[in-house]
Amino acid sequence: APQDAGAIADADLVFYTGLKYEPAALVKLLENSACSTEVLAEVGDSVFPIEFKEGHDDHDEEGHDDHAGHDHGAYDPHFWFDPNRVAYAAEYIESKLVEFDPSNASEYEAAGKAYVTELKGLVSQVSELISTVPSQNRKLITTHESLGYLEAKFGLEVLSTIIPSIDSANEISPSQLVGVIDVIEDNNIKVIFIEAEAPSVYAETIVAETGIKAVEGLWVETLKEGQSYPEFLFDAVELIVENLRNTD
Repeated sequence: APQDAGAIADADLVFYTGLKYEPAALVKLLENSACSTEVLAEVGDSVFPIEFKEGHDDHDEEGHDDHAGHDHGAYDPHFWFDPNRVAYAAEYIESKLVEFDPSNASEYEAAGKAYVTELKGLVSQVSELISTVPSQNRKLITTHESLGYLEAKFGLEVLSTIIPSIDSANEISPSQLVGVIDVIEDNNIKVIFIEAEAPSVYAETIVAETGIKAVEGLWVETLKEGQSYPEFLFDAVELIVENLRNTD
């Protein structure tokens, strides 16, 4: 909206995720509205991002947007599912603030240090939660490729599949749908998690065909009002763990 462009123009620093997470039109708005490209700070480059699983880009070439206007590149931007990477992001943000406002450097550094300590503690808490799931049950499927960092860091096996969301014009062919069903049956998957931001029009069909349990309400990229990042992460992991724990 015009007022957003105004806010960007007035900003001394603008942090954004990067890694092609923001729609291209938004990045263009940032570049055009900011008083200089030097005020734009891309956080994703500093977190040692992981690549999407092989084959992810096939649908991008066909112009398939995942959801919410995303058109992801090779790197997975959902780094907030690994608190260690959020710590890298916090350190990057702290360094930019110190650079911009050196007279308050000690305050930024103290706040950064305290937050990084909290994030390191989160890693063991999330590990502990996931360890309560029997190892043979640590497999799940999602409708959108968003949990790669949870898999890489904590040993869940995420057999993601890109299923167009309800507000997407994209469709999947019957053979692609059969492919999804095969993955579920071949891997004895018991639960499909439907991301709250991208409910899928195909989820019902998949449930009907496989008898899999559909779990809704998994928020993967939205903080609720007043919710902190640790609360967001715990809510997501607890929902996953509760539904994987008893899938025998």
